[in-house]
Amino acid sequence: MKKLLTIILLLLGSHSVLWAQKGLAIQAAFDELAVKKNATEVVMSGKRLKDFHLSLFHSLEIKNPSATDRQRISSLVQTDAAQATTREETPAHSFYELPQRKGTHSYILYRNNGQTLTLIYIEGKASLKQIKQYFQKKITTHTI
Repeated sequence: MKKLLTIILLLLGSHSVLWAQKGLAIQAAFDELAVKKNATEVVMSGKRLKDFHLSLFHSLEIKNPSATDRQRISSLVQTDAAQATTREETPAHSFYELPQRKGTHSYILYRNNGQTLTLIYIEGKASLKQIKQYFQKKITTHTI
């Protein structure tokens, strides 16, 4: 009985992740490319993100992506970027804030350094300033 309840809860949790990104082009990247051997997908929600004022963190990292994969993800990101309320773009990375839905912020972060491609979708109450501070702190921590 416990196993059945656990399976049901996991299925409901994954359904809410899919619902959060419904209507975004990048959902296709998570659906199509996360199954590749050189891809790592991370999905977090709930208590683990509460301290960060987030409700969902969904990332996809692809090591040594093919030109086709790079083009596919870039195209999907650009489709969603068309509706962004805030955007920061450089040749190596992009950051987009999407329109709020029911008081919830959502963000897309995209980085392509040639050897590694990273796509992140974040949702929650955290402001743009809070998200930037968090990622700047993580970048500084990892480069030391």
